[in-house]
Amino acid sequence: MNKVLFTLLLTSLSVSASQNAEITEEEIDAGAEHPIAVPPALEQHSDSKFYFNGHYRGRFDIYSGINKVAYGDASIDAKGKVRGESDDTIYLQQIIAGVSYLPTENWEFKAYMYDSRSLGSSLDANDFVKNPGTPDEYTMSYYDDHFELFETYLRRHDFFHKDLTFTLGRQQLGYGDRRIFGPGKWGNTMGWLWDAGHLSYKHDKNFVDVWYGQTRVKAPDDFSLIENHRYQGFGLYSHLELGSVKIEPFAAWRNNLYHDEKPELNYYYSGARIYDLTPGLIFDATLLKQVGSYGDAIVDAYAYVAKGGYRVANKYQPTFTVGYVYASGDDDPNDNRVETFSAPFGANDGLHYGRMDVMVWANMHDIQAKFSVLPLPKLKMQFEYHHFNLANANDKWYFFGYKNKPGNSYTHIGDEYDMIIKYPATKSLDLLAIGAYLNAGDFITKNDIAQNDASKIFLQFMYKFSIH
Repeated sequence: MNKVLFTLLLTSLSVSASQNAEITEEEIDAGAEHPIAVPPALEQHSDSKFYFNGHYRGRFDIYSGINKVAYGDASIDAKGKVRGESDDTIYLQQIIAGVSYLPTENWEFKAYMYDSRSLGSSLDANDFVKNPGTPDEYTMSYYDDHFELFETYLRRHDFFHKDLTFTLGRQQLGYGDRRIFGPGKWGNTMGWLWDAGHLSYKHDKNFVDVWYGQTRVKAPDDFSLIENHRYQGFGLYSHLELGSVKIEPFAAWRNNLYHDEKPELNYYYSGARIYDLTPGLIFDATLLKQVGSYGDAIVDAYAYVAKGGYRVANKYQPTFTVGYVYASGDDDPNDNRVETFSAPFGANDGLHYGRMDVMVWANMHDIQAKFSVLPLPKLKMQFEYHHFNLANANDKWYFFGYKNKPGNSYTHIGDEYDMIIKYPATKSLDLLAIGAYLNAGDFITKNDIAQNDASKIFLQFMYKFSIH
């Protein structure tokens, strides 16, 4: 009963509790974002030293022919087991609430909690256990995470220098288009949350950020701060503006903290993003290299993104882009060389790879086209097309783990069609509707994974609240 009352209390007091003047996870063609940006609330109320805010996000996820762990009407996973149902209608709620206190202009204290719950899912937390039955077992629940720590940190501006800021504690770190480093906030349980020390140098619109930290697991009834973390890592992200062109070099290291039985991985990344999204001809390109080790195997992989299009500067803001997204696969998964690319700490949801959420940035081709427009003030509509293939037929479909049957070499996952409608009804209430359809390709049908197409519908509202 106490938990129910607490949930109802937070439900009545809610909004977006991000530290950033941020680009939402549903935003299209996102530009640079800097995590040390001053929150809008503080910009508007510079004399305020204390504020409370949060959000309540409610969403219906309607699945047909698919769920989060298995493709097809029969819901048979890559290991041949029936997992849940393929036609769930799930209600998801996510509540974030907390306080920030600024005793002086250079100090900030923040303490936020979040609670995520689901109703109607045929899957439970046991369906999201990694390395089950081994000493390396841990949980990464997609739907439920109860009374969990969100952003909670101590921040010092003017840290030995007017352009330096140091942050220590739990943080969400999102940069640029969030493909390399991003919280991944579309999922009900949040994505990457860091317990980290973070140093930022910012001068005008240019910055260099570095940090070391560990990322948490997502077991519904465990408090992640006192549990063993999932990964440790180092990150570097920078942003340089040359007129309308932006250049963003980055680097990362990722090491798994569950390797008593599984191989230990040490992945090292380097690369850069360059883009110009100002009205007129637009382009956006990212290239990165991955090296390191996975147990005794040598890692040698790479990925890139190339997008271009046109953005019109009028009240309708029509924008059209075409693009190609690639991540290398492994021609021989049984040799001593890992050639499958895996992203560092970025968002792996429909922000980049389709709203069906069936692809991750690993062993993939994605030929895509997008068109967005504002037909009415504040009402945004977007239409997307994705042609998904495996980069290498000998490797797997990494979202689910399915492989070609012996003798098969199919690569076409399918063709996806998406429609997104966004409308900020009031300053406190945002509405979102998404429809997505996947026309199954021969990798699915001719490997007898399933014979059906699949679809998803998302209906979401977010109510935001703030007290200063």
